[in-house]
Amino acid sequence: MDRHVDEFVFHLRSQRGLSPNTIAAYSRTLSRLAGFLKTDRPESVTRDDVERFVRKAQSNGLAARSLAQMVVAIRQFFRYAIEAGWIAENPTGDVEIPRYRKRLPLVLSATETGAVLEAPDEATPVGLRDRAILELLYGSGLRVSEALGLDLAQINLVQNFVIARGKGRKERIVPISDPCREAVARWLRDGRPRMLTAAKRVAIRGRRDPLFVTARGTVLTRQGLFRNLRKYGIEAGVRWLISPHKLRHSFATDLVEGGADLRVVQEMLGHADIATTEIYTHVSRKHLKDVYRRAHPRA
Repeated sequence: MDRHVDEFVFHLRSQRGLSPNTIAAYSRTLSRLAGFLKTDRPESVTRDDVERFVRKAQSNGLAARSLAQMVVAIRQFFRYAIEAGWIAENPTGDVEIPRYRKRLPLVLSATETGAVLEAPDEATPVGLRDRAILELLYGSGLRVSEALGLDLAQINLVQNFVIARGKGRKERIVPISDPCREAVARWLRDGRPRMLTAAKRVAIRGRRDPLFVTARGTVLTRQGLFRNLRKYGIEAGVRWLISPHKLRHSFATDLVEGGADLRVVQEMLGHADIATTEIYTHVSRKHLKDVYRRAHPRA
């Protein structure tokens, strides 16, 4: 079945626009399934075979969330197998996706967010760059891949918006705040040219004009940004490790608590399903208590 898995993974890369991490996870799951089943014929796979594989993974200690992701990958493979004509019936149609309790996202307080945003040293090109990225992550709720993947042509500092390319290569227009516009303008004026001049490069292979670059003239990576964020979190006195997604969570939570319509928040975050956005209605106990005290006559 390895040949079929390879063709499906190629389909994911070329047609579906999934992230490299998602594709790698699908590939690992399906390779393990092929090794477990020891068959080259997808049409011979039964529902019982798939459920035995899931039970085996569960007995090996795989968490419920990972089990759910594994079942989704297998379902997607067999749906493609039907489209490709390899099988006539989907053996995973009735296989249940394991349920798991979604953890509430960790969000920063207004004081912590402000301290983190102020942490980069804007006297340096790196500080100017990182301040602009932080403002995009918190001020517009971009995913880290969306922020680091921006080209110059995707940001409009006159009308205050960016064109973000999200999961599945879907594009959406996201507004940016005035502080974000100012931070990006400072980076473009005082930081980016100095970095590219120091690197003696004016173009980057494979990209037109990336917004965020490194001192070597290359595109800033997730790993490089994560290292810097951890440092800024420590300097800001935040109790836990800072990540780009915590800033995205904080963005969404602050919007919901400020009264933003959930559909608007869904659109800005780029969520395909509003159920994903609804978690932000549950994150702040303090907010719930405040609303209760204001609204209930006997509170």
